[in-house]
Parts: sequence; C-alpha cells; structure tokens
Amino acid sequence: MIKTNKTSVTKSRAIALMLAALLALCATECRTATTSSTASSEASQSATQVITDLAGRKNTLPKNITRISIVHPIPCQMVWRLAPNKLASVDKQFDDRLEFMNAAEQKRIKALPVTGEFHSGLSAEQIISVNPQVVVSLTKDTDIDTEQKSFNIPVVAASKDTLPDIAKSWRFIGKLVGNEKEGNALGDYWDSTVKMVTAQTSKIKKNNKLKVYYAQSTVTNTVGTKTIMASVIDLAGGISFMEENTQKDSDATNESIPVSMEDICKWDPDVIITATESGKEQILASSMWKNMSAVKNNRVYASTKYEMLDRTQSLMGLLWTAKTLYPSQITYDLNKEVRTFYSKVYLDNNVTDDEITKPNS
Repeated sequence: MIKTNKTSVTKSRAIALMLAALLALCATECRTATTSSTASSEASQSATQVITDLAGRKNTLPKNITRISIVHPIPCQMVWRLAPNKLASVDKQFDDRLEFMNAAEQKRIKALPVTGEFHSGLSAEQIISVNPQVVVSLTKDTDIDTEQKSFNIPVVAASKDTLPDIAKSWRFIGKLVGNEKEGNALGDYWDSTVKMVTAQTSKIKKNNKLKVYYAQSTVTNTVGTKTIMASVIDLAGGISFMEENTQKDSDATNESIPVSMEDICKWDPDVIITATESGKEQILASSMWKNMSAVKNNRVYASTKYEMLDRTQSLMGLLWTAKTLYPSQITYDLNKEVRTFYSKVYLDNNVTDDEITKPNS
C-alpha cells in the first residue's frame, strides 16, 4: 500500500485553489474590459448625430453643439435667433446688418470674430482659428466639400434659393442647434405667411399678371429664376425677366446676371423694382429707360429696407411686392404683418411706421 504525504496533498490543493481563483479573476477582468469597451463605444455613438443638410449631404456631428461658425448672413441670423450663445463667429455681411438688434446685443455680436463668406474673403485659417464644431454655409456654395476638407471641420448647407427653402432652413437650423421647437415654429410661420399671400395672388389670371424687372445695384443686372428675388416676384403674382428670356442653366441661381438695355426695352416691363433707392433714381434720370411702360406709368419702385426682396426680411418683401403690384386686390394689413415678423424673427417690438416705409439706400 502506498502512503500519501499529507503535507504534499495539502500544498497541491492550495495551489489548485489559487489557480482556480486566478482564472476566475482573469475571466471577470476580461468581461469587465469588454463591457467597458462596449459602453465606451456606445457612449461615443450616443454623443454624435448624423444630420442630412439641405444639399442632401450627410455629416456626423456632436449632439451637443456649442460653437458654430456661419459663412452667410441668412443662416447666421437664424443661429442668432435660435441659439445666440452658440455663435463662435459671424460673417462679414452679418456684422454690418445689426440695426434691427438692441444696443447691448449689437455690442456683443461686434465682439465676436468675423470671417469672410463662402463666396468672398473666406480662408481656412480664419475658420480654424475660431475652432468651431461645425460651419454653416448654403446650397449655393459650390466649394462646400473642398472647404470641409480644408477646414477638417464639418460644413453643412442651409438654403435661401426660394421662400419655401428658407422655411426649411429654419427647421434645419433648429435641429442643428438643439432648438427644434422654435425652429419648427418659425418654419411654420414662414409657410403660413406665404400661403396667406398666395391665397390672394393665385386668383390673378395669367393674362393679367404683371411683368416685373428686378434691378440690382447695377441696374442692368437682374436675377435668375431660382433666386429668392425671383421666388418673391413669382409668389406675389408677377413674372420675372428671366422667366420669359433666355437663361443659361448655370445662371438659374445667379443673383446678378448682366442683360442688355436692348433686351430690357424689348421686353418692356410693366413694373421695375430696384434693390436700392439710388437704382430707382438712376433709372428715372436716364433717357434709355424713359420709353418703357414701367417708367411712363410711374411704376418704378425701390424696395424698402424692412421689406427687401433679399435677406431674412424677404418674407416681408413678398408681402410688400404683392401689395405694390396689385394694391386693389391685396387685402392684408402690411404694417401689422411687418410688426409681427420683426417681433418673431428679430425680437423687436418697436418697429415704427416710418421704419416700415424707409427706402433701402
């Protein structure tokens, strides 16, 4: 019979128990590490969002965006309205369009860094130095993908090509800045105001629609059919110059197309709307325009500052244009609607009658 050494057995059992404990500990640590890695990955994913912009481009962005740079004044105004403290910088045109804000807010905006716009004076160095989490441009920005690579920062596109596009932009910017409630409300207000106007202008028969020439600061430059100004004229019941004249496909969104005096005279507009008061004065003082129906019938108008056919106030430009073209057929109270607009969009409750009629110089 073989005798067993009790001390040896005891040691073996102790070693076996220690090995089992070590294996169990290793398994637990591995599970913990895997769980931790999975949780970290899930947390990282939950901290981001995929947003499709108005050009149909997808971008992965932080869910909590706190620093935004904008390279066009219309989306800049939208971010200011919906999340003013998230502006990391403003574009150079917006910096000159603060007259609708109170003095304290003008001072705050003036202290922010100023960049160029997507079509003028923009550099990668400007944007990188501001260190935004996202940059907002427009669908008109043909270099948007190149800019995104150059900045190494996501660039998203809002739109201003038509009035309905601006309503979409309000909703898009609302989602981007985390204020969908107000963004959606302003988009709905935009759409309902357009419908209020078109409910009246849609009754104008085609053969009674007025031909409208929109003159830019250079008065022999007009706009393409897919621009905000042409959209305003169309919704107001008018016919814009390029709707009935030859237009290159590439000029559809062009806001400054040179045209000849011969072509303008031949088309003979019923109404001329100028971007500025000085443009109106130039046309009325020139013998080249004097034989046109618009001039002979005293139907040359300068757009007003508070109701321009461009910029964020283009919604009021629609109301002003419809009322200007068809004064006896349009029944809404323009001054009341303008005050409502500035209260909602600029938070300004003190717009006066004199301001509402102030020419755009």
